Amino acid sequence: MVPREFLVPYLIANVIGLAVLALAFWRPRIARWVGVAVFAWAAATNAITSLTHPEVYVDYATLTPSGLYRDFILGWFSRHVQLIVLPIAMGQLIVAALLASRRDLHRRIGLAWAIVFLLAIAPLGVGAGFPFSLTFGLALLVSLGTLRVASPRIERVLWWSPRVFGLGLCVFLSLFALDAFGSGKSIVQALPAFAIHLVPAAVVLAVVAVAWRWEWVGGIVFFVLAIAYAILTHGYLSWMLVISGPLVVEGLLFLWSWRHHDMAQGGSRHAAVVS
Repeated sequence: MVPREFLVPYLIANVIGLAVLALAFWRPRIARWVGVAVFAWAAATNAITSLTHPEVYVDYATLTPSGLYRDFILGWFSRHVQLIVLPIAMGQLIVAALLASRRDLHRRIGLAWAIVFLLAIAPLGVGAGFPFSLTFGLALLVSLGTLRVASPRIERVLWWSPRVFGLGLCVFLSLFALDAFGSGKSIVQALPAFAIHLVPAAVVLAVVAVAWRWEWVGGIVFFVLAIAYAILTHGYLSWMLVISGPLVVEGLLFLWSWRHHDMAQGGSRHAAVVS
């Protein structure tokens, strides 16, 4: 469970992560510059905090689900906070500079180091706003065009993936409605509760139906649903992962499919004009 005092920052971080991920499909250049700003801000914040209040970083031990990370934070790290955090801050500044570079090679090196850092902090759990590091890392990957598809076979898989996954998600959510029949009530008495429990599956099915034609709309709506459910859980991380996690994946798949086909159609129109 996310501690109450961390719930608002936790939700804000994940809203930002999802917003930047959605933006990466729509305006990748802007998303890349957001990544530059975030790493520059993190570098400045970590440098200042480690110099003024180094004890803050020891508190992360209570938030991580990883025993390995917890032991390290409470052990050697707690006595050498600045020795670790200041080089990390410098590395974050370098990543920001590389991502801001005009040279593609520099940006890709910066992306590689950014992904390494984001994966390294993921085990911190709530302390790193998990799954913020994953969604933000995906946003950087998308913004630099590393998720492009060229194979026609993979294109078909990409088109069908969000649709099949969405229908599967509807079936998964429908299974929770079966609990209505497990309270000793007759079938007739359980039907109202069964119908109410089917509402989430019906909402997802409706969004899939809309996204079948307008993929970008579905992608954004699924992100909104994931955030809304995360708020309703009041900090229960396991509930967020079970429901909000698949909703985020579904939104990502629809946006990825939309972006790819939008770029392909744009390229076809450009070729037609040139010819």
